[in-house]
Amino acid sequence: MTEKLGFIGIQTLLTKDRDQNLKEALKLTDEALASYRKTDMVVLPEYFYWGPDHPADTPNIGPYPREILEEFAARAQMYHTYILVGGVVHRREDGEVYNTSVLLDRKGEIAGHYDKVHLFDALNAMGGEKESDQVKAGDKLFTYETDFGKIGVSICYDIRFPEVARTYALQGVKYLFTPAAFYSPRADHWQNLLAATALHNSMYVTGVNLYGELNPDNIFCGRTLIADPWGIQIAVASDRTGSIQAYADPEYVDEIRAAVGTIYGRRPDVYDIK
Repeated sequence: MTEKLGFIGIQTLLTKDRDQNLKEALKLTDEALASYRKTDMVVLPEYFYWGPDHPADTPNIGPYPREILEEFAARAQMYHTYILVGGVVHRREDGEVYNTSVLLDRKGEIAGHYDKVHLFDALNAMGGEKESDQVKAGDKLFTYETDFGKIGVSICYDIRFPEVARTYALQGVKYLFTPAAFYSPRADHWQNLLAATALHNSMYVTGVNLYGELNPDNIFCGRTLIADPWGIQIAVASDRTGSIQAYADPEYVDEIRAAVGTIYGRRPDVYDIK
């Protein structure tokens, strides 16, 4: 019998104090890692470290903070787990700002990264400001062959674009991990989108969100969740900071894909998708 995989989502509260945000994220991560018998992936939310909420904050965006990677790399190595370090906004050497999720392997080494492709310029984002006013969009998706299977990464608003997860599914991805800073009052959208993505693509989907109010224009709905390939929400966070955990069955993805047929039974010859 195939051994189950352990996935953990860390739901944090964003403040304007970067040091406090990191300290709290590490504390919640430590508590979660100490609580469960087996962990194969830990996921942090988007903007868990700091969230610029006005264009005036843009000059304050610096290089990717080394302490973030150092702290989480130490935990990845200690607990022999992969860690997806949420989404961190940072400025690269060319001066461009990106919203990036970094994957650490079980040795604490950087396995790769994903730059958010779909920027949140909709639904009166950030009180009318656009994410693209501060951040440059990525131009490629990201997959990685872990020792438990192929994974894909998306960030927050990406989940509204079904092409992302379907592209991943067609590339053999069985596990999608989605850090987010998804706004209230749209918790129903968040939960339904994640579950539908899992169901449509017969894959495990882990969506890890911020919770609480940064300011009146930035209130996050929480509801971090893990959905299985049948679209069932097998773990959901309460409306508070903390963590969730679920065990995933590596054989279940293949079982559902074979039974449902929405991957193998496609008719691309009749689709008109550009």
